[in-house]
Amino acid sequence: MLRSARGLVMMLLTCGWLAPGCGPHYEHLVERSLPASVELACPGYVVWNQEPVRDVFVVMNGSGTLSNAFVHPTFERVLETRPIAYLTYDKPGIRAPFGDPGAVQRDPALFQQYTLGHGVECATHALRWAREQFGDAVRLHLRGHSEGTLVALYTYDALLERDPATGARIASLVLSGLALEPFADILEHQLATMPDGDRLREALASCDARVLAANLGVSCAYVDDATRRPSGRAMFERLAARTPAAQFHVFHGIQDWNTPVQPVRDLEAWNAAEGHLDMTFHYYEGGHAGSHAVRAELARLLSAITSN
Repeated sequence: MLRSARGLVMMLLTCGWLAPGCGPHYEHLVERSLPASVELACPGYVVWNQEPVRDVFVVMNGSGTLSNAFVHPTFERVLETRPIAYLTYDKPGIRAPFGDPGAVQRDPALFQQYTLGHGVECATHALRWAREQFGDAVRLHLRGHSEGTLVALYTYDALLERDPATGARIASLVLSGLALEPFADILEHQLATMPDGDRLREALASCDARVLAANLGVSCAYVDDATRRPSGRAMFERLAARTPAAQFHVFHGIQDWNTPVQPVRDLEAWNAAEGHLDMTFHYYEGGHAGSHAVRAELARLLSAITSN
């Protein structure tokens, strides 16, 4: 679930394919602060080209200290051809000019407070902002990668329980690098495969904020919160009991060592036997960050689910 400074852990779907300042133009850009708690907020960004907007994708990426202030290339074509909006946010303590994520500015004191619970709050406010901005009839979609898959699952479950009007507008969850095992197991697996895993265990034990942020892209507060939460697999079982209307589309690499593929195959088998969720599974040759081919397949899916 984590991302090291050397790119070993929890690779973010970032703007590595875009040169800073060379991104495409969008007809509309709106920014808003999304409350994460009384003290914290996530900088939010939404862009769109065509009106009236019919679909909004709330995009949640992986752990780390990079900025999400850009449109991922898989969305470029669908933004040009469909009346959709792309909404994303940065974690507290991270901010960049939209379209230039390389110009990120960081406030370590704020970032060290960030947890998955804050991510759920920001995602929830992002979805409500989407309805306010584009109308209550807009269709909502959650696009999560890695850490973002957990935020998407927790958010959807909470909405179905506490805000069914917003929960009912969620048409799909598009998930990649799906984290299904308990967080403590994922963390231990990743530390065991890292050459400096013992040093990072010591940093976790002593809560060395500087080392954790630089090497794992998380804080002690994040780890404490994440280890207390239900696993991704447990969240699917909870959601199945609610018989949700949303479609689930899962993309996963066969060679993904950050979030291994076998739990995803087990989820597929469970759902076929007794889960009864509307799910599709897309497996590909590759690891956690995907490949050009899988990004093209994802772009085709985005076009298909917004075509009606």
